[in-house]
Amino acid sequence: MKIKLTPELAYLVGLWRKARTSEGVGVQGNEQLLETFSTEAIEKELTTTDKLLTEEDKAYFYHSAYRKFFQCVEKEQLERFKYLNEYAANYLAGLFDAVGHVDEKGIVSLGDMSKQDQVMLLRLGFGSRRRGKRLVIERPLVFLAFIRNYVKVKKGHRVFDYIKQK
Repeated sequence: MKIKLTPELAYLVGLWRKARTSEGVGVQGNEQLLETFSTEAIEKELTTTDKLLTEEDKAYFYHSAYRKFFQCVEKEQLERFKYLNEYAANYLAGLFDAVGHVDEKGIVSLGDMSKQDQVMLLRLGFGSRRRGKRLVIERPLVFLAFIRNYVKVKKGHRVFDYIKQK
């Protein structure tokens, strides 16, 4: 079975990358995150409902080929997501859904980001600066406009809702 990266799969890789579980291919986090991952994995036919395992704060399935593919995409992120296209938008939307935050001032930050993530964002034109382990996006409205059609977890913030409507 040859697995090929699609924009929809790029979203799942981004989601998995920052909220992954130690077992199988899955995510851990709040209820919305688990529901989104489960729905996407079943719709994209990565697994079936009977093979999807859920715990209190985890949802995952076992599939060594997908796990290896996700790890490969993670290693090659600088090469795979170097253009402003649907692949990069989905991947960044997955990252945002996993660890993104919009505060009351409209500041967008992404948590637990590596230097490689910062370089990828810079190459895509989204400058950022560090605040501890978090990256603060310097042009938040442009960033949110880029990922607005691909974000699936509702953040419930008025700035993000404003961008969604445009």
